[in-house]
Amino acid sequence: MEAVFKNMNHFARPYLLLLLIPVVLYSIFYFRKNFHKIAETINLPFQSSERKTSILEKLLFLIPFLRHICIYLLIIAISGPELKSEFLPDEKNGVDLMIAIDVSGSMVSGGDFAPKNRLEVSKELIRDFVKQRVNDRIGIVVFSGAAYLQAPLSGDYEALDEIISDIHDSSVLEQGTAIGDAIILSTYRLKNSKAKSRILILVTDGLSNAGKIDTETASEIAKKFSVKIYTIGIGRDISGSETDFNSLKSISDITEGIFYRATDPEQLEKVLSDIDKLEKNVLQVKPKVFVEPKFEIYIKWVLLLLGIDLLLRAFSLRYFP
Repeated sequence: MEAVFKNMNHFARPYLLLLLIPVVLYSIFYFRKNFHKIAETINLPFQSSERKTSILEKLLFLIPFLRHICIYLLIIAISGPELKSEFLPDEKNGVDLMIAIDVSGSMVSGGDFAPKNRLEVSKELIRDFVKQRVNDRIGIVVFSGAAYLQAPLSGDYEALDEIISDIHDSSVLEQGTAIGDAIILSTYRLKNSKAKSRILILVTDGLSNAGKIDTETASEIAKKFSVKIYTIGIGRDISGSETDFNSLKSISDITEGIFYRATDPEQLEKVLSDIDKLEKNVLQVKPKVFVEPKFEIYIKWVLLLLGIDLLLRAFSLRYFP
């Protein structure tokens, strides 16, 4: 994937641009003082109506200005104009991140996230989370009684935002909560990643009671492929929920991730914010900066204008001694 870069115009010695101030003031003083003399001299070739005025004569009005312009350009040149290109690290230096979202019935039936349900709140906050990522590829998995890929790893955050907003409880027809399958599917999408870090964020409120593989085996496989799992247990304690959350903590422990509890929307927002900061701080890579001097462009213009000045003065010695 091609690196992202930003071009910025800079000056190596910007303080030298201050020299323009006295030079511009001198030019203003000079032209005000000599305005009538300059105007009279420039009009000399046009005073005779008996012959056609040449192109060089028409350009005589430039002579008083050219050398002043050359001084301006020389000051800019010695100030060190440069083009600075800042190359941001590509996906090999960033994070490849899968987000697995539980869409089972309990995610829409619980009232602890009222006035919205757990799934709607999770979607909104995950969309905000995705928008805050920079230089990462993100994929989406949804699961209930089975797990399905909604979006492969991608840096197209606008498309991901639309995909997440379209997720609903009928995205998966199979009933149950197949956490192990969601881990395996996410790991499969991450296993060949060349990114510096591989992350799975697992959002669920239920006990793993469906699917083809248990959570412990799935977690061991994820660990083998260096996938770190952050598990987020959604909702308040209900009958049997403590055991469920213990299982989620075990998944994170096996893969050296972190388990979070989110019993309300505010807490879930904080959890996602913590994960965002944690990964950004750990994996932040300084951009590579390349500087290309551009002073020669101004020097070329100076030489060109001086050449024009000499040519015009040589042609018009009778007007400009």
